[in-house]
Amino acid sequence: MVAVALGRGAAHPGVRRREVRATGRLVVLACCIAACGASRIPVALRGYEILVDRKDPQGAEMARAFRDNGFRVRGAVRGGSRPTAALVFFTFREPGRGTETWLHLRLVDTRSGAIVGAGMVLLDSVRPDAKARADAGVGALLATPLPTPP
Repeated sequence: MVAVALGRGAAHPGVRRREVRATGRLVVLACCIAACGASRIPVALRGYEILVDRKDPQGAEMARAFRDNGFRVRGAVRGGSRPTAALVFFTFREPGRGTETWLHLRLVDTRSGAIVGAGMVLLDSVRPDAKARADAGVGALLATPLPTPP
């Protein structure tokens, strides 16, 4: 009798069921958290790997920003891999005085050449460093879904 009171005996069947239920709830919670992370990615971009082949500081920050938002990022094209979207970004400013400079971003499917994502950021509204521009650019890409053709 003393061995059971000290915990050296077999546990009551009800105790084991509670442990299984608690473990099951933790697994469900972990799956829900993982699903919430994927929901930040627009439907049109799910399943894509992002190709960032620029090696300059802005390209490195763009790659980091995509990774932080749940994407797998590559630096070179590889045959036979998952669908890949290449990142093309550039700044543009209309000629003349007092015009704003914009950062334009496009994600292009490497197989078909179709644009699968597009966004733009007014650079006057962003801090002038590579990290802030990358975060704002990727945020604009993820916030603006492309319209579907009729």
